Amino acid sequence: MKRLLQSTRLLGQLLLIAFLSAAANTYANTPKNSTSTGKYTVNGHEIAPEMSMLLTFYGFAAGDYYVDNFGNYGKTGAAPTGNISGGPVSNWSGKEPLGIANNAYAQAYVNGVKGIRVFWVYSPSIFSGATGGSSGYYHICPGNIYHRSSEGGISVGGEYDSTTGHNRSWAGVAGTRQGGGRWTIQNSANGPLLVLTGTDGTHQVLITTLLQGRWKIGQTSYAVEANKASC
Repeated sequence: MKRLLQSTRLLGQLLLIAFLSAAANTYANTPKNSTSTGKYTVNGHEIAPEMSMLLTFYGFAAGDYYVDNFGNYGKTGAAPTGNISGGPVSNWSGKEPLGIANNAYAQAYVNGVKGIRVFWVYSPSIFSGATGGSSGYYHICPGNIYHRSSEGGISVGGEYDSTTGHNRSWAGVAGTRQGGGRWTIQNSANGPLLVLTGTDGTHQVLITTLLQGRWKIGQTSYAVEANKASC
């Protein structure tokens, strides 16, 4: 009788182990959508961390989304809910896009800031006493590295350098400067920021501003070019 009880207990343990093993295998092999993993995908591709931060900031739940090359977006399996431009859905084909080829909107979400080149031009005010401007590039590279190049024009007085926040003057002839440092993404009350910290100080810009493509601060104009960074 004692041996029978031991055999029964052993059989029960083996059945329990077999059940748990089967359950674990079933869970491991069950397809999981992005909602269950807390991730965002666009057109079947996981998006960059900074873009996930942006969507979280605007209250979009984790999950699978799509965006077509006209900017129409929506949840996978549902009709489009709007357009990235802020306007209504337009030129909707009725078919959800897949992949990011030839789709600048989807590429922006998947690639994030990596690979962009920011072109800037400083145009001095007629009241600054300067007769020349300056321009340059920020190259945002993988590995959280950025490079900077700038060229200054001829000046007979002072000018405001938007990258340092100080007035300066040129030595009478055009000159070129090089620099760089590291970039990070940080949260702020207005959304995630791209923060550059390097040889020319610290600069920051909202991810939403980068997505606009063009903007101006004071006498300096900026433009973003995707996949143009020299790394």
